[in-house]
Amino acid sequence: MSEFFLQIESLLKAIGDPEYRFLVMEPLITYGLLTGVIMISIGFFIRAPRLQVAALIVIGTAALLYFPYTDARVQSEPRLEQIYEHAVPSRAKGFSETTQAWVEKSWLFKILILSAVATVLIGVQRNRLGFGLSIATLVLGLWVGKDVMWFNYQDALAYHPNLKRHEAPVDERIRESSITRSTQKERRPEFSIAQPVAPAVRVSGSSIAVPGTEIRTGTSHRPQTTASSRASSSISPRVREIVPLPHR
Repeated sequence: MSEFFLQIESLLKAIGDPEYRFLVMEPLITYGLLTGVIMISIGFFIRAPRLQVAALIVIGTAALLYFPYTDARVQSEPRLEQIYEHAVPSRAKGFSETTQAWVEKSWLFKILILSAVATVLIGVQRNRLGFGLSIATLVLGLWVGKDVMWFNYQDALAYHPNLKRHEAPVDERIRESSITRSTQKERRPEFSIAQPVAPAVRVSGSSIAVPGTEIRTGTSHRPQTTASSRASSSISPRVREIVPLPHR
């Protein structure tokens, strides 16, 4: 139980820090506007005036958070610039530009608050004016919600380097490994494939190659005549020397 109260005390002290305070209120603005827009759309569809009034209250409350949010953001800007001015200048510049964009959109939040309050006072379905104001509040809520989400995305780009827009260190390692693999594939030696060679057809001492094959020329091996073969041929009965008979 003591730990619970210690956490509550730490959170109350952190709320006093403007840098933490604007971080807490930013999602409340975003989700409050989106919830109110969804509620008023459902109220129009099912024709529930009480749901439409509740949606207008949610939209107006979320829009009212704009003023303490921008105050806390402007108060925390100098300290953030001192922290990131030398280490990461892009973050300090991006935070300053987004803060300026928030301040410039103050007129849009004021119009949204006036439209929501007027619609609640007149009545959503009392007359055409109330119905027109409710439609205007719905359109303004969508517009402001889009701007709030865009500003949140710009802060995310500045403080979270792993988003796809930025070059993260892990992306560099993946790119280097892919380049290494591609170079290894390019340097891999190609193995030569042996082509079959058909034997040449010998016709009357000449060689004729089969079409589509290579011609290989060479000396024909003839059997050598030895002394024993010559002796055997000399005494062969088929080869005899003819001696003429003497005249009588």
